[in-house]
Amino acid sequence: MTAALDTLIVGCVFLIIYTYLLFPLAIYCLSKILHKEQILMPQICNKPSVAIICAMYNEEDVAEAKITNFKAIAYKNIKMYIGSDGSSDRTNEILADHEDNVSLRTFTYPRRGKVHVINDLIAQTTEEIIVFTDANSMLESEAVERLIYHFYDKSVGAVCGRLHLVDKNGKSGEGFYWRFETMLKRAEGIFKCVVGGNGAIYAVRRELVNQLPADTINDDFTISMSVLLQGYGIAYAEDAIATEEVGKNDSIEFIRHIRDAAGHYRAIRHLLPLLNPCHPKRFFFYVSHRVIRWFVPFLLLLLLFIPIFVWHTFIAKVIFCFELLLYFLAFIEIVTKSKNKLFYIPYYFLYINIAMLIGFFKNMFGIQNVTWERTQRI
Repeated sequence: MTAALDTLIVGCVFLIIYTYLLFPLAIYCLSKILHKEQILMPQICNKPSVAIICAMYNEEDVAEAKITNFKAIAYKNIKMYIGSDGSSDRTNEILADHEDNVSLRTFTYPRRGKVHVINDLIAQTTEEIIVFTDANSMLESEAVERLIYHFYDKSVGAVCGRLHLVDKNGKSGEGFYWRFETMLKRAEGIFKCVVGGNGAIYAVRRELVNQLPADTINDDFTISMSVLLQGYGIAYAEDAIATEEVGKNDSIEFIRHIRDAAGHYRAIRHLLPLLNPCHPKRFFFYVSHRVIRWFVPFLLLLLLFIPIFVWHTFIAKVIFCFELLLYFLAFIEIVTKSKNKLFYIPYYFLYINIAMLIGFFKNMFGIQNVTWERTQRI
């Protein structure tokens, strides 16, 4: 029994180290080895038609700016579809002011949840490419052109752009974790296997976009990953940039992370065929980047309690003490709010995993709604 529990401890530690360190390091090194200078593709006169889809709920602060941002996009054959999910502020009035714009179609719906708005907007489109974006994400003028560039490769079914986070003063709000995730997407893009589009800016071939299950929470993840299920690749366009303000504070972001976590656990069911090892590339990237990470909260709990039963072994004592040290460093960050990496990284690691644990139970007990609240911004 002791040997089995020690083996379990080592396995838990390995999986955590693997998903957060070994896997990122391996694909980063491989991407550097395999990366080739991008060959310029010939300019095509008949560029594909593009639809931009955006769901809104109580976005009066950014609705006008989003429409202005759309008008500034440097792509000719384009139309935008905006749907309001029962907004109770001035969002519907702002959208109504633009009803006469032939390149902009607006819809107002009763409050049902983002997934229903997305499904209805998808049904309205006839364009060849759909670009999905969030209300508070402002696209650079060349962003759509840079997304479309990758679709000249017929094996690519979706393209993920890059989200640049800023605070209200225009300074970078991209912390260590977000830079880490961006690095992963860049490396995965070399293999055309980016694990999940970013809701701020990603594009999909229209024929690959299907209606979402009614209980979907993370529409961006489900839509983009279904592209892999259909045998196409997902590219990464680092130069296709959307800018977004960071959340007001950690408490508000925590609520968003809980919702996202519940959505990810729900997506496991929606995307079950991705766990088929007979498709080794997508299985490897999906499990390594996402699935193992989603179960790290439970690995941490095991590492907290298993050593109690094998305390007489050296490895149990070392791992238990190391985990207590992790919690202690996180506690110092909570008290001091120093943002010192020595304290902040353990704090953020636990912060994310606690949110995932809560999200797991909210999904399991069916108490996470598909409706969403807008994120308070700085």
